[in-house]
Amino acid sequence: ASIAIQEVDPDFGANFTSLAITHGFIGSPHIDKQDTGPFYGLALGNHPDGQGELCVEATPQTVAIVNTKNRIGKVDGRFPHWVSFYDTSMYDR
Repeated sequence: ASIAIQEVDPDFGANFTSLAITHGFIGSPHIDKQDTGPFYGLALGNHPDGQGELCVEATPQTVAIVNTKNRIGKVDGRFPHWVSFYDTSMYDR
């Protein structure tokens, strides 16, 4: 993970202090207490396109949707963020 981040963003990769790995994560909009700035997300799997995207409140009326399916996406964790719905019943847990 560290090598992947360093290839995409060398400054961030040299200074990030934590890494979270989840499986089958579904969450409601939240702000993580430890997020003091941007973070990177990556979703691995064969879930359908348009599901399991990383969403972040860009403004009170606007939600930015970041496709992290098999790719790295960067969002600002100081704003409410969540993973969009995906059908977990289709996959082994």
